[in-house]
Amino acid sequence: MIYSTGNSHLLSALITKAARMSTFDFARRYLAGPLGAPMPPWVRDPQGIYLGGNEMHWTPRGMIAFGELYLNGGRAGGKQVVSESWIKESLKPRTRSHWSGREYGYGWWIDSFGGQPTYYAWGHGGQFIFVVPGLKLVVAATSLPLSGEGRREHQHAIYDLMEQEIVPAVEMKRVALKAAASTTRRADARARIVH
Repeated sequence: MIYSTGNSHLLSALITKAARMSTFDFARRYLAGPLGAPMPPWVRDPQGIYLGGNEMHWTPRGMIAFGELYLNGGRAGGKQVVSESWIKESLKPRTRSHWSGREYGYGWWIDSFGGQPTYYAWGHGGQFIFVVPGLKLVVAATSLPLSGEGRREHQHAIYDLMEQEIVPAVEMKRVALKAAASTTRRADARARIVH
């Protein structure tokens, strides 16, 4: 595996040329607008092309909206924003990191947290969008944008938070809601039998 932000930047240049508008304008019109998530402009290269692999400065709400777009098969607000086939293709493992062993699709890392299949976007430092389809869960984390020695430790702390706290808490809540719904259905059935 050769992870390269340069590939994403080349894609930004291709979008700029093919769409005859900047990647920022394209993203704002066709992604941020339908998601209802404001998108500020971000850094450009010396040729004026918006960086394709980093520096987007999206808010956690925007990150959640993007994660929900993937969770919902490319749909947002009742509208197909990104084709469902692209969503599926981008989440298929294409390669594996020789450092971590984690699989990688098109822009998404693929792993499991708390026993739940998960895919996630990982930005510089501690910026993450986690999507856990089995729990209908999206988690955004914005933290530690600096490089350095503590970066890996911080990354592992975020993974541990997902693995040991967030996923188990959501699973417990889901089980409790299912049990409550089952109890309500049984009570309703008994009430119908009595009447």
